[in-house]
Amino acid sequence: RSGINAEYCNLVADTLQLPADAVRLVSGLVFSQIFAILHRQIFSKISDPSTKRTIHLLLGLFLGYYVWDMDCLHHCASALGFYLLFIVLPWELAAKLNFLYQLGYLVVGYYYNNMVTNYAINWTTSQAIVTLKMIGMGFDLNDHKKDGIKLPGVLVVLGYVFFMGTYLVGPLDDFKRFEAFFNDSLFAKEKGPSITIGLKRLAHGVFYLVVSVITTSFFTTDHMFTAQFLELPFALRVLYVTAWGHCGLYKYLGVWCIAESTCMYMGYTFNGEEKWDGLRNVATSAFHQSTRLQDVIDSWNINTSSWCAKHIYKRCRFLGNKNLSQLLTMLFLATWHGLHLGYFVCFFQEFFFMFMEKGTSRNTILQAVSNVLPKSVEKLIGWFYTKMFLSFALVGFELYYYDRIMYVYGSIYFICPVLSLLVIATNAIFVQKIASEKDE
Repeated sequence: RSGINAEYCNLVADTLQLPADAVRLVSGLVFSQIFAILHRQIFSKISDPSTKRTIHLLLGLFLGYYVWDMDCLHHCASALGFYLLFIVLPWELAAKLNFLYQLGYLVVGYYYNNMVTNYAINWTTSQAIVTLKMIGMGFDLNDHKKDGIKLPGVLVVLGYVFFMGTYLVGPLDDFKRFEAFFNDSLFAKEKGPSITIGLKRLAHGVFYLVVSVITTSFFTTDHMFTAQFLELPFALRVLYVTAWGHCGLYKYLGVWCIAESTCMYMGYTFNGEEKWDGLRNVATSAFHQSTRLQDVIDSWNINTSSWCAKHIYKRCRFLGNKNLSQLLTMLFLATWHGLHLGYFVCFFQEFFFMFMEKGTSRNTILQAVSNVLPKSVEKLIGWFYTKMFLSFALVGFELYYYDRIMYVYGSIYFICPVLSLLVIATNAIFVQKIASEKDE
């Protein structure tokens, strides 16, 4: 691949035995760290919001060209398409067509870049973030049009898309935060964040990336397709898949923590309570200690989950069926991640496993067993159950193709769906009737 950093990234990638595009992306995150410190020391002292936006837009465009080369123009196309729709059409119609345009642009990008070439790290990585930004901004404009809200200028929309703290891999932010930041109304300057907060989050990110490189060299995908793997006892095969899936998540933890630290340096993560975790995308402690799949959902990819709850799930209320709304939200999430069958397998299983888990709260026989077990044993069982079921779903997320997914599932005898069906059966038999159930 050509580009201003191609030779450098290829050299580093060959030295470290890592994919060149992964090195390119991480080096882009390093540049965003440098730019964030420059903002803290220099740009934040500029009083004119337009000047600050222009500087940030130029820096964001540089990041886009550095990481994605000319493919960063796709992100410009998303912003310009959004702007034209809201200039020409009534906002209610524009918001609906903007949803179709943004998601459609992403899907076409997935087809030509990921389905044809099976190449995961490319401009669609950032396009996924841009898609949610533009869809959310369109819905918010239409929802608040009665409040006298005005359409921002095209350069402001581009600045929001290319904001250096969130452009490459997130964290996902809304336009209200972006505007408050450049108008100096997000937080009082005298209460600005300490740089040590960002450095701590950066250290977490670097740690997770190192752990990812080390652990994935032990728990490899290729090993699950060898004769030696099938010769392992069943329990060890289950443990291997569980460890493989969990270790595969560390790369996401790493880049998210690094991106969040960039926003922390600038104070962009202010949460309104003199804390700086307003854009936290993963609650690391809660995630590692989770004993239910609901704990994982609550602590993983938090900003995207909140976005989906606001803009997809709640807009499906007219269907009058909570499960159908959840299923459509999972369908959107699968499409947003990519077109490979594995993504749909993964998110359907999330829906299925959550359906099973929610029923256990009223299962009298499971409650009786829980009351007998020591709390420490119960937590250990819950911790392993969470890791095993999560990793089982991640087989689809990571392996993409039907034959590869079914091969791994068959090697561990579809243990998670089988257990889920058994639990659902006991949920139906030993259910504790409740007069009314709060709509979650």
